[in-house]
Amino acid sequence: MMIARPTLLLCGAFLLSIASTLLFATARADAPAPLDIVNGIYKGGNTTGMAFGLDPKERHQFFSKSTADLWDKADKISNPNGDEIGAIDFDITTNSQGADVKSFSITSNKIEDKAAIVVVKLVLDNWLRNSPDDDIIRYEFVLEDGRWLINDVGSNIDGKPWTLLGLLEINSRDRTRSKE
Repeated sequence: MMIARPTLLLCGAFLLSIASTLLFATARADAPAPLDIVNGIYKGGNTTGMAFGLDPKERHQFFSKSTADLWDKADKISNPNGDEIGAIDFDITTNSQGADVKSFSITSNKIEDKAAIVVVKLVLDNWLRNSPDDDIIRYEFVLEDGRWLINDVGSNIDGKPWTLLGLLEINSRDRTRSKE
């Protein structure tokens, strides 16, 4: 049985299309997985000496392009002269301003296609919370250019939910007041 040349070329193009889609849809083998990134955050992977993400270089390394760009925009509006605190004034990884992590556990790790969620439960050293939900940090990842990057982070403050994107959205609005 012979296969016609056009059919063979069509099948080859189809297989090449599937292979290239699979190649670009998965993370590079050398790129850390979401779980590895979160473990690195809590095991001392941050060497900047400041809260995770506040350093723009670190931000652009670990966060999705859209989140990093929104954060940059919010910082420019919140801190136009560069001499004050930016749009985010707390450590999103501990949901605090200076708490030390005594221990942490990954309570959920889910990857689906180009999105992933890692949920962390913290045990803080010498830090009391009004709500146990405040010790749970949720990381949402996206697969971008073959790398897993943090797209959003969220938790609760006194039982009320917050997300990084929500805070950045609020702080990226021009809040100058018109003269009356």
